[in-house]
Amino acid sequence: MSLPGNSMEMKTPGNNIDQALSHAALLCAQGNLKMAEAQCRQLLIQQPGNGHLMYLLAMTLQKAGRNQEALEWMERASAFQPHSGLVHEGLGFVKSSLGQHSEAAAHYRHAMALGCKKAGTYYSLGQILYRMGRVEESQGCFHAASELDPGDKAVWNNLGKCLADMGRLEEALSAYDRALQLDPGYALAGYGRALVYLARGNFANGFAGYNQWRHHAIPRRTFSQPAWHGGEMPGQTLFLHAEQGFGDAIQHARFLPEARRRVGRLVLECRPELKTLFMQASLADEVIAHGETPPAFDLWASQISLPGLLNVTLENLPNRVPYLKWQDDPGENARDRNPERKTLRVGLAWSGNPSHHQDASRSIPLQNLTPLKDIPGIRYISLQKPVPARDIRVFQDWPTMEDAGSNLPDFLASARLVAGLDLVVTVDTAMAHLAGALGKPVWTLLPSAADWRWQTRRTDSPWYPTMRLFRQHRGGDWHAVVDSVVGALKKFAQNHGSGI
Repeated sequence: MSLPGNSMEMKTPGNNIDQALSHAALLCAQGNLKMAEAQCRQLLIQQPGNGHLMYLLAMTLQKAGRNQEALEWMERASAFQPHSGLVHEGLGFVKSSLGQHSEAAAHYRHAMALGCKKAGTYYSLGQILYRMGRVEESQGCFHAASELDPGDKAVWNNLGKCLADMGRLEEALSAYDRALQLDPGYALAGYGRALVYLARGNFANGFAGYNQWRHHAIPRRTFSQPAWHGGEMPGQTLFLHAEQGFGDAIQHARFLPEARRRVGRLVLECRPELKTLFMQASLADEVIAHGETPPAFDLWASQISLPGLLNVTLENLPNRVPYLKWQDDPGENARDRNPERKTLRVGLAWSGNPSHHQDASRSIPLQNLTPLKDIPGIRYISLQKPVPARDIRVFQDWPTMEDAGSNLPDFLASARLVAGLDLVVTVDTAMAHLAGALGKPVWTLLPSAADWRWQTRRTDSPWYPTMRLFRQHRGGDWHAVVDSVVGALKKFAQNHGSGI
């Protein structure tokens, strides 16, 4: 979609300045921002009340990354031309660049009320509403943009994303298909379509597309040795390199035995915090941390690509747990299972990696979970490392909460801690995968637009047979989820760990 500054619709008094203004606009469009700025400022000396010039200078400054200056000039333009839809659209664009999404959305709506109803206007408003978590309104904007400009692949891609988040998966597939018809090499749409296939349980198409398209955002690592494509290669050494997060690595560890069976020797690379756990789990012949030099190998692949390479389907998905163990694991019977103990030990993880692109929707403020602390007979074990700053005061006022997570050096230590718990209650983080891989009862709290691996509408997981899913039915509404967890936890406490 074009930016507001790419189409000059406002009238400028007088003909003498028109040519110079058009030249300044051309300089801006070509990226010659210093000359465009200089020409705008020179023209403003001649016509200090020209709102069109102020608008053009503001857009030039915005393109140069000088957003605060751009806002000042756009507001001046608005003061001179308050009924200009283009200026309000420009205000929306600049304020969005500054993260002022609510005000930006209001300006775009004002622009529409003034008659500025181009596809680009709807598209920009749709983007802002999506960032604000207002997915249904965003979907409406992208739908309107698709009717005004059906040849724009980005419109169809974003429409597909909104529909997928709303659980309207068939419509999402149709939108992604339209985007790919316009551009068969459009990676964003190809990746989005793959995630929809996976969410529907169509692993064959899903993982094939996932392996094809995911590197639009994740740099592809390559090596001089040939890539492995999943075939039987006896006597060969396969190097599986690390990719993506902790939870992804734990989830995909289930595929290591089959990959190892198909080759002569398996070398696994992982993030340093996972090394000791994966070493002791004996799922590979050698485990190295990312950053360490791998030994000699014949073939390579990404660990995340294994489901596609191994032709995994929903029907043959390996889900026997536990598949992560360690050498000094005393076994289930020797863990903290004293039948005389009256207090349940429940692990709690409520916040994920703040840099994750979906963290705002998947993490829960601890304040929202305080109804849990009123349930008698439960000792909570915090698995957070560290406790988020926003939650420290609530955490300190929770007398039945023990801080264990802050002192965990790696995932082997985390596994040993989780092994002694009766239950883990967690949001969609690595802790959910760790507890599931250990075969522990685990309740995972999910946003309405949940990750593909949890599929849709299910309360169980094909990946982890001891997992129970608690889903939002409305975006951002954790209260109903917590109410369900409280009710289930009271029953769990009454049964004293008899099951989930």
